[in-house]
Amino acid sequence: MCSKRHHGAVVAYARFPYAPGVGDTFAILALRRKRAHLAGEIAQAERALAKQRHTLATIDAVINMFEPATNPDLIPPIRPVSRRCMFFRHGEMTRLCVSALREADKPVQARWITEYAIAAKGLESDRHFREKLTEQFRAALKRLVAKGLVRQIVQWPDTWWELAIDD
Repeated sequence: MCSKRHHGAVVAYARFPYAPGVGDTFAILALRRKRAHLAGEIAQAERALAKQRHTLATIDAVINMFEPATNPDLIPPIRPVSRRCMFFRHGEMTRLCVSALREADKPVQARWITEYAIAAKGLESDRHFREKLTEQFRAALKRLVAKGLVRQIVQWPDTWWELAIDD
């Protein structure tokens, strides 16, 4: 904290002074908008959850109709499966990552691997599709890093990847 004389009074201020009211309108508006969006998402999720609970109660009633001795609460829940990319079979993204890294024979970015996969599969792509696919390939590459098959070279500003084991 520092102090400074201002019109005869000593005013304390921090090293990075904050003047209330100056530039706050944009920040407050942005925060209000963000809060409104988040509240809307929560309300939508609560409605979806209420609908799922109603459906579950209906299914429990039907189970009890056919088999009254069964307690539906004792049926263990099954963890939902995450969404997979509909353009690749199970494990195909991993195999494409490895084959792209072998073909490159040098460190490459995930975007290069995405372009390799798009060309290998003969897919039509736009910018949005390539960005989403690049994120999925980054996730596949991180799984390969955890297995010890791939190595991250640079973390900032972009990650480069290479095979950790030489064939």
